[in-house]
Formats: sequence, C-alpha cells, structure tokens
Amino acid sequence: MMSRSLCFLFMSLGVSLGPVAKIAGLHLKPVLSGPRLAYRGSQVQFECKVPDWLSPLTFELWKDTEGLIATEHNINVTFDLQVTEGSEGEYSCRVTNGGLSSNTIPFQTVIPVLGARVSADPHPPLLYEGQKLVLRCEVRKGTHLSFSWFHNQQQVNPSSGLYRINADTLTVDSAGERHAGIYSCMAENQVTVNPRFSSSPNIQVIVKKHISQLSASLWVWWDGAALQANISCAVASGSPPLLFTLLLDGRQLEQKHVDALSSSFSVPILMGQDLGSARCRAQTDTRTLLSDPVHLHVVPVGGAVHVMLTYLHDVNAMTEAALLKCVPERGTFPQFSWSVNHSSLPAGGDAHAVSDRGQILILTDINSGYYRCCVRDSFNESSVWLESAEVFVQRTGERFTFIRSFSFRPSPFINLGSPQRDEPPTYPAYVLRSRCPSSCNPSLGNIHTLQLMVFLYVLYRSCIAVDGGHRISLLWFSVDGDRRRLNFYVLEHRA
Repeated sequence: MMSRSLCFLFMSLGVSLGPVAKIAGLHLKPVLSGPRLAYRGSQVQFECKVPDWLSPLTFELWKDTEGLIATEHNINVTFDLQVTEGSEGEYSCRVTNGGLSSNTIPFQTVIPVLGARVSADPHPPLLYEGQKLVLRCEVRKGTHLSFSWFHNQQQVNPSSGLYRINADTLTVDSAGERHAGIYSCMAENQVTVNPRFSSSPNIQVIVKKHISQLSASLWVWWDGAALQANISCAVASGSPPLLFTLLLDGRQLEQKHVDALSSSFSVPILMGQDLGSARCRAQTDTRTLLSDPVHLHVVPVGGAVHVMLTYLHDVNAMTEAALLKCVPERGTFPQFSWSVNHSSLPAGGDAHAVSDRGQILILTDINSGYYRCCVRDSFNESSVWLESAEVFVQRTGERFTFIRSFSFRPSPFINLGSPQRDEPPTYPAYVLRSRCPSSCNPSLGNIHTLQLMVFLYVLYRSCIAVDGGHRISLLWFSVDGDRRRLNFYVLEHRA
C-alpha cells in the first residue's frame, strides 16, 4: 500500500521514471553530460543527474578501464577531472545501490600542437617540370589536428585542381612553373574552445624548365692579330645552370658551366681553311641536347655580284612593289649596302626596307632609277667593296607603306625546300585586298603543323591587321639560310 502511494505521489509531481534499478521501489535513470575532447593538463567537469528528480542521491562516476573513480551526493552532481594522457576512455555514471549506468561519453585527451614544419620530397624541393612533388606538414607534438596550406601567402583551395590535399599531405602530380614559390602550412587542434595552432617556417619550391631547341651559330671577327671564329650555343628555353660543350667533328674541344641559357666559344681560324663541323652540346641533370652542325669554313667575299629583281603583283596583275636581292658569287659573312642613282640608301624608311641582314631590299614606293648593291666581308672593315651592275627599276602606279615584319619558326611538317648555294630562298605570296577588323590578328604560335600553303591561306583569311582596319595588298615571305625561320612582310595602301 505504501509503495503504491509513493508511486502515485511521484507521478503527480511529474517525475519521469525509467525501467532501471529500484530505489525505494522506484526505477531511476541518470544522465551524464560533459566534454569529449580536452587539452592535456586542463580540468574538465562531468555532470550527472536524474531528470526531474528533486531529492539528493548518491552518484558514482565510472570509467570503462578503471571502474569506479568518484562518488558525489546531491540532487545533481559535478565530477571534476584533471586531464592526463591516461584520462582517455568511456565515462558513465549511476545511482548508488544497484542503479544502472547512464549514457556513455567517449573522452579523448588532446595534446597541444607545437613545432609545425614542412618536409619535401624531393629534398631539397628543386625539381623539373612534369616531376612529382610531395609536401608534408609535420609537427613535433600534437593530436587531433587539421591542416591548412599556403602558397605565396595565399591559402590553397583544395578544390582548385592544382593540388591534391589529404590530411597533412599536399601533392602535385605534375609540377609546372605555377607551382613554384613559397609554401607553408598551419596545424590546428580540432578543439572548439580555445583552439591552438602552429605555423611552419616557409619553404621555397623551385620548378625548373627542361632545356629545348639547342642551336649553334657562327660569326667571325678580327682580333687585331688573327681571325677568330665565334660559335654561339643557345637553348630556346630552360632553366640554368647548364653545361655547354663545343665539339669539332665529334671531338670535345671545350666545356663551360654557365648560369645562363647561352654560351660562346672562340676558335682561331684561317681564311679559306676548312676546320670541319662544329656542334654544341647542352646538358642538365635531366637532358642532353645536340645542335645541328656548323661548318667552320670561312670564304672571303669575291667574284661577281648580281642583283636579282622581282616585281610583286596583286591578284589583278598590277605591279605593287619590287624586291631586289644582292647575290655575291662567294662569301661566308657578307655585308651589304644599297644605292639608287649613285646615292646611298639608309637601312629603312616609309618607302623601302631591308631584310636578311641587308641582302634583300624591298621597295614599296618605287622611284624609277638605277639600283646597285655593294658587298664586302663583314669582319674586315678594310676589305674592298665589290659592286654589282646597275639594275633599272620601273616606277609603279600605287604607293604602299611597309608596316610590319615578323618571324615564325615552322614545324618540321612544313617543307621549305632546299636553297641553292646556301642562299635563303624568297617566296612571293599574293593576298587579296581586304578590310580587316581590329580583332583579326592570328596567333602564329598556334599554327605549327599546317602545310605551307594552308598557313598562307589562314593568314589571308585572318587579314593580319596590325592596328586594325588596314587595307592589306601584299604579303610575301623569305626563309633564313638555315631554313628554320620564316620572315613575313606586310604592306598597306597609302593615300
């Protein structure tokens, strides 16, 4: 009878009774609340109580690996805990005298982060384009960490696609120039209250370019006592330092370590003496390139000098310009000069221009007259000028302005033919008159594998405006002696 009365009393007071251990015939279930993470050395509190219970009870705090660790008596109680590394485990509480356990709280001890640093693979972080880079954010101490990465003081976006980030590791699968720079990381404890972090010192990542397109060129000069051949070796792109080697008919003559993309070698040479073929070799840690051969045979300018005259016409067969080419019978390093009616012509102007080191004279506003070229050895200022016969050039009806020249390195797929007697050939190309919008300036860097006539057709269809709105009448081009570069010339109508 007494038990029923107490039960009715507790129910009338709004007490929630759970199906757990009996106390005076009642079933009570405690609830435990508290943190799940805390720093080592800090103090935390767990609170244990029976919801809606208004009378003091004796509560016990239990740990899964140690059993009973504390008791307190009150309506709701607080257990204080000094956090150590041994504090990790699952905690629960119960009411004394056979009460069942409350909910459990898994608790973990957090060691404050300290001493963040970046390690790199490869080490030191110096690599070539295309190689893999792995950076790791290491700490001297610390648990429960999250990591952030910074590149050139900007936080790295994991979804940018430039990197792969997994926990403490940043990976670049194929490094490029954009991956070079200053890196650092920050490690942070994943604790909501009073988070702690450690930032690493900076580490510099260097991404080097592979060397490409090694070329060798030859020029001669007089040092006051003897003739010297200068062989210049250069790569089109890459990252220094480089090791350049001069080879003569396969034999090594000289080596130079340089912090540059080019170097030169000097070899004494006698006029008319054939020393053989010279090559340049360029080396880095990852690549070795060999240039095409350069013939070490210097022939003085001599023999007859001829002027080859070509009139250039538009699609209506109207003469629009003239091209004169000075051709000495022999000479490895000629220097050219032009005159009209016995008056010297400057190197350039509105009505004419020279190209191919002065060998070609382009007349865009033809004044009728007699033209002549002179040639001598470029390395000997005391050598005699050899003159050509005069060539008469007829005046045309229209005037043009030479507005631009530009060069283009073709791919091996473009057949430029074989020049006769090592003379650079010149190809006329006729382009329809057009009115071009300012946006029709094609990128030559994107045209590498087209056949030559297709390439010229693309130039025509694209108009090749220089500043926009130019009326182009004529385009022609020449080929350097080594057949490695196309030179283009564009004309515009003048009022």
